[in-house]
Amino acid sequence: MPRIGTVIREVYHRPGADALPAHLEGHYGIRVTGTARLTEGVFRVDHDAGPPWVARIMLASRPVPRTEDDASVLGFLQRHDFPAERCAHPSPVTELDGRAVLVTGYLPGKHPSGSPAVWRRLGDLLGRLHTLPAEPGPARRRAGALHHLPRYEGGPEQDLAAAAALLADLAGRVPPEHRQLYELITELLPEGDDASGLPEAFVHPDPVRNNVVVTPDGPVLLDWTGAGTGPRLASLAGLLHSAGPRHAPEALAGYREHVELTAAELGRLEGVLWIRILWLSAWQCWLACVSAKVHQGFFPRREYITALAAAVRAHSGRPA
Repeated sequence: MPRIGTVIREVYHRPGADALPAHLEGHYGIRVTGTARLTEGVFRVDHDAGPPWVARIMLASRPVPRTEDDASVLGFLQRHDFPAERCAHPSPVTELDGRAVLVTGYLPGKHPSGSPAVWRRLGDLLGRLHTLPAEPGPARRRAGALHHLPRYEGGPEQDLAAAAALLADLAGRVPPEHRQLYELITELLPEGDDASGLPEAFVHPDPVRNNVVVTPDGPVLLDWTGAGTGPRLASLAGLLHSAGPRHAPEALAGYREHVELTAAELGRLEGVLWIRILWLSAWQCWLACVSAKVHQGFFPRREYITALAAAVRAHSGRPA
């Protein structure tokens, strides 16, 4: 398993873009007429055989079978007519220099605005997802953590483990200007609650606004890497963070059209909300300590977590 720093550098500098057109032409018998980078490792692919595709080049340390499971998850979503990407070919996964490549159909549209009505629709979309029936296979794989570090895919506890690993990797080499941030994250890490024992569902690990595109048929969730079964509150927390305390009530209202949070979920809300903040702050702290291009980290704020949790509880439909 490569060192954590090696993997992070590949996240931001993914090899394979130059070889991608010829790779797709050789596997699918198409002629690529153009590519455009959408984000790191993700490309729009125009070709002569139909509508554009999206090609995702995975990290070298992410085993190819996991991407094959991603494709199976997209099939699960299609069978249930859930608004998601669709595989672009019956054999959507190939291997390019040891990295899996997944091709899906390109969805034209824009990221949603931040209006109250939009937040309610996104909450509704996530609530629908969390009511999909269970199905054997890859849709049952452990999920809830982000997929930036393949070694730490799995349930929400893996995000907390990744944050701890990032801090451990910095031990003994934290510059003085970042020592306060490093020590603060270390102190706050036990605040994270991995949501174990809370109600589970089929979840998207990162249902934030940037992973949604609005099409003529409505909003569609993108990037199902690592999706599977896990605590629904950890998945909802991603949307709540994206909405913030101001719009969390609208997102929750849409979500409650399908799912009511339990007393146990509301009781552990702060701890679950900490997961993403701790992961993000540890990631940014690592970058600030090792990269000359990153000058400051992200300071976690308890008052933000408190305000977000209060906004959710106030509109949960349960007595305070």
